[in-house]
Amino acid sequence: MNSITEYSFLTNLTKLPFIEEIWLFGSRGRGDNHERADIDIAILCPNANEDDWHQVLDIIDDADTLLKIDCVRFDTLNDDDKLKQNIINFKKILYKKCLH
Repeated sequence: MNSITEYSFLTNLTKLPFIEEIWLFGSRGRGDNHERADIDIAILCPNANEDDWHQVLDIIDDADTLLKIDCVRFDTLNDDDKLKQNIINFKKILYKKCLH
């Protein structure tokens, strides 16, 4: 696959009503990744409960790729977390929920 957006796991994640945004970060977000680099995604879902988050993890576990996927729930990271700052600085938006 040439693009992260071609994977069906991403489409499946966007169907979950509690997900507001999905971002790509890490080497793929910066654009300096190699072909087999892992996929780092951050998900913004402030209204999700624990069961909702388990739905996300199930989709990630069943993803249609052999690449490793690291998934973090952005809204649970502390403001002083270096990972949060890295995501903010290098994120690429993969999905943003349309508000009607």
